[in-house]
Amino acid sequence: MRSALKKLFLLLTIIITSFLLIIPTTQTSNAVESEEIPSWIKSNAGWWAEGLIPNSAFISGLEWLIEHGIITINLLEDVDPSDVTFGLAGGKNLNLEYISTGFFHVFGDVDSLTKVDNQLYWGNVYLGMNDDLLDEYNEVAIWNDSQKAVVVFPSFTSAAYNLGGFYEYYGGVCDECTTTKLTPGTFHLASSGNGFQALSLMGYDAITDVTIDTNPSVLNQYDKVVMLHNEYVTQAMFDAITNHPKVIYLYPNALYAEIEVDYRANTITLIRGHNYPPEDPVSNGFDWEFDNTHPYEYDTACNDMIFYEIDNGWMTNCYPEKVFSNSKEGAYKILKIIKEL
Repeated sequence: MRSALKKLFLLLTIIITSFLLIIPTTQTSNAVESEEIPSWIKSNAGWWAEGLIPNSAFISGLEWLIEHGIITINLLEDVDPSDVTFGLAGGKNLNLEYISTGFFHVFGDVDSLTKVDNQLYWGNVYLGMNDDLLDEYNEVAIWNDSQKAVVVFPSFTSAAYNLGGFYEYYGGVCDECTTTKLTPGTFHLASSGNGFQALSLMGYDAITDVTIDTNPSVLNQYDKVVMLHNEYVTQAMFDAITNHPKVIYLYPNALYAEIEVDYRANTITLIRGHNYPPEDPVSNGFDWEFDNTHPYEYDTACNDMIFYEIDNGWMTNCYPEKVFSNSKEGAYKILKIIKEL
């Protein structure tokens, strides 16, 4: 009896502390489908709360949710980052703390911790390979695949969100912040660092948007290009990306505002878009007909994620950054779709 109650307490702790992600099945062939919570589990929860069924019946429902990947669990067992394979530039010579395990091991950079309203937030999060899932990785990776594909890290966008960047101008804090330093990109929410790491771990070539800006023809060598939260791009980038025949715009809000780059001064400057300039405010700086910023950019739960087709590829209807770190089933299905498109 004591062991059953201990198991129940552990599973209840998991339910309370875990991130719950449900992606309902849709009729779209390129939808990220997942199991829905069966009605019998919902009924069991109510009956158990009223004392109408034994603990064992309730536990069986929780175990079913875990086994089917609807609940990602963290049993608080530490994982040593020195034993983990990370993606490009991930986890090397950093002070990392283990957070959780889903489709990947998730670590936080201790030096990036910040406190906002007495809440701690990880500035940079790093994904590492989970050796228990090598079979699943082989199903979604392109290590041994004939296709040549690349993922583009949004270094311009990463810089725009830094302190002293464009968002201090938008917030009325700094009138001169429409020009900001081009700093090394970091793996935070705005830079879609989780998506970049997940794809690089699965065998995708990786370049930055600086590479495309300085050498637009680099995309010609790839069958497939995966764009992330590349919100700020140059005209040369926009032309190269929109002229490529097979682009997956994995995050909404891509190709939103035009910038120019001064590589001598190492700065980027906002030119048009994001309701700038004040005398001629426009949302999309390129007047791009496929801009999908609103309303999709702010859907970070991705409870009903689909990939839909446009002229030169596919777009999504939500911002999937948290899926890669929080949902084993969701991350697997996104990577599977990207591989097969």
